[in-house]
Amino acid sequence: PDNMSTFTSVKLVANAKSYPVLLSNGNLIEEGTSSDDETRHFAIWSDPFPKPSYLFAAVAGNLASIKDEYTTHPSGKKVHLEIYSESESVDKLQYAMDSLKRSMKWDEDRFGLEYDLGIYNIV
Repeated sequence: PDNMSTFTSVKLVANAKSYPVLLSNGNLIEEGTSSDDETRHFAIWSDPFPKPSYLFAAVAGNLASIKDEYTTHPSGKKVHLEIYSESESVDKLQYAMDSLKRSMKWDEDRFGLEYDLGIYNIV
């Protein structure tokens, strides 16, 4: 935890058919098809808040998801929430989504901490 880093330009590139979902920490900055190979795509993520490297994550896979939104308090910022799993397990994700929203509210109520990014992904 003493060595903190920012991950401000994380580019993931993969075969679009085999790995349609590309995730990392922070906010999605850009995504698209690779200019040199139309079978590959990319996603660029940015997390400007310093953190230890063991909290950095990158995920590529064929995943399904559920989506929701949370409004932070007191600022009223809207946060996109998305929870991913294998497609055969997507029907089991609602409890995780409900738990995430309760935990975000608890952080605000207990510690006065609002979530600091525009997106929150869980795999």
